[in-house]
Amino acid sequence: MKKAKQLAALLLALAMVFAMTACGDTADTPSASQAPTPSQSAGPEESQTPAASADGVVAPITPDELGSGSVKWTETKMSDGWVQVTNEGGETLGYSADSGVSLIQVDGYAFKDLDRDGVLDGYEDWRNDDETRAMDLASQMSVDEMTPLFTHGGWASFGYSIEEGSDDYVYIQNGGRGGVTRSAASSGNTSMAISWVNALQALCESSGNWGIPATISADPANISNTIDQLSLGATFDTDAAFDLGVKTSRMYRSVGITMLLGPQTDLVTTPILARATGDYTEDPALNRDLTDAYISGLQSTWAEDGTDLGWGEDSLYAIVKHYAGAGAAEGGRNDHFDGGRFDVFPNNNYEAHLIAYFDAAFNLTRSITKASGVMPNYAAAYSTDGSLGAQVGGAYSEYKMGMLLDTGYQGFILTDWQITEDGGAGSYTVEDLTVAERFAALYKNGIHQVGGTTNLVGAAEGFELVEDELGEDEALSILRNAVYHFVLSQMQVGLYENAYVTSDYAFNTVWNNDTDAYALELQKKSVIMLKNSDNTISQSDVTKKTVYIPYQFNTGSAASSSAEATPASWEPAMDLTAVGEYFNVVTDTVGDPSGSDADGNPVYTENDVVRASAADLAGCDMVLVPMSSPITDSSLTDEGIWTPPSIQYEAYTAKTARRESIGGTVSTEIINDGYGTKSQDVKENRSYYGNTAARSSSYGDLEMLQYVESAVPGSCKVVVLMDAKNPMVWSEVEPLADAILLYYGTSMSSGWFFDETLLSIASGEAEPSGLLNLQQPASMEAVEAQAEDTPRDMECYVDADGNTYDFAFGLNWSGVINDERVQKYNVEPLTKVENIDFYYANEK
Repeated sequence: MKKAKQLAALLLALAMVFAMTACGDTADTPSASQAPTPSQSAGPEESQTPAASADGVVAPITPDELGSGSVKWTETKMSDGWVQVTNEGGETLGYSADSGVSLIQVDGYAFKDLDRDGVLDGYEDWRNDDETRAMDLASQMSVDEMTPLFTHGGWASFGYSIEEGSDDYVYIQNGGRGGVTRSAASSGNTSMAISWVNALQALCESSGNWGIPATISADPANISNTIDQLSLGATFDTDAAFDLGVKTSRMYRSVGITMLLGPQTDLVTTPILARATGDYTEDPALNRDLTDAYISGLQSTWAEDGTDLGWGEDSLYAIVKHYAGAGAAEGGRNDHFDGGRFDVFPNNNYEAHLIAYFDAAFNLTRSITKASGVMPNYAAAYSTDGSLGAQVGGAYSEYKMGMLLDTGYQGFILTDWQITEDGGAGSYTVEDLTVAERFAALYKNGIHQVGGTTNLVGAAEGFELVEDELGEDEALSILRNAVYHFVLSQMQVGLYENAYVTSDYAFNTVWNNDTDAYALELQKKSVIMLKNSDNTISQSDVTKKTVYIPYQFNTGSAASSSAEATPASWEPAMDLTAVGEYFNVVTDTVGDPSGSDADGNPVYTENDVVRASAADLAGCDMVLVPMSSPITDSSLTDEGIWTPPSIQYEAYTAKTARRESIGGTVSTEIINDGYGTKSQDVKENRSYYGNTAARSSSYGDLEMLQYVESAVPGSCKVVVLMDAKNPMVWSEVEPLADAILLYYGTSMSSGWFFDETLLSIASGEAEPSGLLNLQQPASMEAVEAQAEDTPRDMECYVDADGNTYDFAFGLNWSGVINDERVQKYNVEPLTKVENIDFYYANEK
């Protein structure tokens, strides 16, 4: 655990931090010429108590002879190959005996000599506070050592080792230290993750002049089947969010991940948002409270008695995203692409989209870590009066980044992926700049690290442009500030003490029976019962009911560069073994395949199923119909026509959409008006008015429901199990169902939601308690009528029982839920930030 900070050193270090944070203020920031190298550093202080000097460098300490005097440490070779060092009452260390790093001893304690200079430097001394250590390291590094740390790529070598000459090997050898992977957190990969993480960290330890470890980041990935953000939002339970944060951090840390690229706190203020699956809700207050609770649990290390120990060995650094306004995408379009270039604010409600950041993520109330990191968004916040700044992505926006610095934000700033590269996911707002100019713009705008790139040449050339423009001192101040924040994020999670992981702890922490049980209970809390006519679902009386599980036809898929072809098949809609634990089962049968492929091989067709007989269905109490919600994204055709987004199964023609888009790129055209040529500005129109979206790709689910509803007798109740990705138009589904259970089971990690969760609720064993965290529209016309930037402003669907599918609605066995969660959050939505003085760009 981290110790109490030494006051004198902290005051000096904090003074340095504040000076470095303002990019234009360089008076107290060390330059390369001021910062001594380890070999040039002054001798040890007589008191042996390190303190930061005026330039941020801590005077090194001459160590004792290793093993002499009162030895307060022991060394153990771990079964996973690394060496663990235990200090009595101090930090536990880890290192590779083959890396070239050795131990040194001061005051009887062991420390790692990461830079191999034979003395205890300030950043190596775990008795110092994190800020002092980060300042000491950043103040001594050369430009060539620092610019690689401005990049954060994607680890490409996941396996049991790091091959010499591989992309990751070269990146590390050249100074890079940041990368993302989803593989380490995936089921079945734990053993490989341990080996890979330890090999990666040993390579980092042996490379470069400072022994800087690797930061391994991950997107939210449902590790151990824990619920995702929309599911967590449906619980309306901040204590569950906090507890999930605590457990999730331990799980990720057990497989070597120290930084989460999340949570994603975009307000889902338009129901057609393409990236809604990664968010909590459309309500600012609920979003704020879940963000605060989850990050608090995630970032602090917690003692067994619940004491907050602050940053430590269980801490996971959170990068909250996407700052800010990404939930207000015009057309709901995905801002990873040019189609999602603009976030729009027709009701001037941009401030509401900042609440989760300034009133939660940057002002934590349940953790002494206080503030998380942040990731700016891809899209430009569109305004015609300059109130939202220049029409560039978040990381390039002086307005957005300036608001962070103006309000005293001290966390780590990591951009979204590939925004510096030509053709990259988010470079579309700065097409006119070269790669080096993009890096330069990000340096000057206060960014600390660029995500999704290992372009070390671009990072170096970008710094040279900053140096040419601003001069050496100011350029170095900017670069050291960026490096300081990155290494501080590493020190806060304890990487400089021990970056290694163990198999025993990992297997006891992730993907086991205990985590399955925990995930199951959380999943149950997230299921929302929308409809329950005539108490179709009620508390179980122990008697097993009989259900019909229909077979579904899968059309198969053609071969691709990443996957082999899959043949067409008939499969039961749910796992029959799992269903049999809760119900007696009636199902269909499948005959021999009646079709053939081009080579004459037999293949299944839609005609090869034999449906359950009327007599069999007559004995069924209910039929379970799994469905996936419809979502069709707005896109630009090859003919230059924007197709509409849709959240209904049937084709949709956008007859009530706005005729002219709010956002649009303005270009200059040369025209001849009969009096000569002249130039005029022309704004593109991204409207999809009058155009048609085809049937949803999940239209077959609706056909299945229609078949089932027509086939079963009236005594057999139709229960829909809806896997939702967004809100949806219910008029196609609700009239055909007696009961509806809605859950959020689709995210980056598919297949993580247990059948057991849904079966336990459908059978009446578990009572549903989830609430709608997203309004459900009355129609697509209601979708078109609402404003992209405004929460809870939509006409909602009313079902046959008279219930309105509005925010905070949900049913349990007794009827409509009206508990303290509903009473707390079902109030007028927040629109103002509390913790800062908000301003528009044109007000400064």
